[in-house]
Amino acid sequence: MKFNLALIAIVHAGDDTRDDDQWYGPASNGTLARSGGRNLSDNGERRYDDLEAIANKYWRKQGLTGKDKFDERKYWAYGCHCFILGDRPMSKMGKGKPVDGLDNKCKAYKDCQKCVREKHGDQCIGEFVRYTWKFATKSDAFISRNAAGTCERELFECDLQFVKDTFAQKEQFSNDYHAFWSETGFDREEESSCPSGGNTPVEHECCGGDTKPYFWIGLNKSKCCDGNVVGANDQC
Repeated sequence: MKFNLALIAIVHAGDDTRDDDQWYGPASNGTLARSGGRNLSDNGERRYDDLEAIANKYWRKQGLTGKDKFDERKYWAYGCHCFILGDRPMSKMGKGKPVDGLDNKCKAYKDCQKCVREKHGDQCIGEFVRYTWKFATKSDAFISRNAAGTCERELFECDLQFVKDTFAQKEQFSNDYHAFWSETGFDREEESSCPSGGNTPVEHECCGGDTKPYFWIGLNKSKCCDGNVVGANDQC
């Protein structure tokens, strides 16, 4: 399955600059606190405008602007799991073995969303539910005012962790695994590009939540202790 490069340009909205110390998302009365200049409805539906805005701001806070600024066209059409396009761009699972560290973090993001969905129900997905967030200069951190353990708060934690992970793995990027720029024949729909993992089944569980992102951990190597991932043989 190949796409024309023009298709991904459709989802690119350019810089989404939002002010520090300003809440964005649903206000307490059900309307939008602020929309960051986007034409957003007040019914809670969205695609990934908040995720993109957090990524843009996070890159700028790390001093990356201009040609080095965040560009979702580069990072979100990549590998076997970094494919944030379509009707369910945030929650639709990828498939196969991640091609590198960047793709692995995209898989972790989709797994985080899956864990939130398992806890709160099928309607608790990033495409439907808005959280309320801001960058607080006093604490130099992104924060949410949604209560710990709610659907909104846990989606926020998934998004924020994904942005941090993408930044940490950005140097892993290779045109070889890009859905539009690859010249090696990479196609995420083909088994040869995204082969399935081993045949040995491994029991998994979700670990995290409340005020932390979820992680989908394999119990052969890890275990969950009070919401924190530790080694399978470590003491809680």
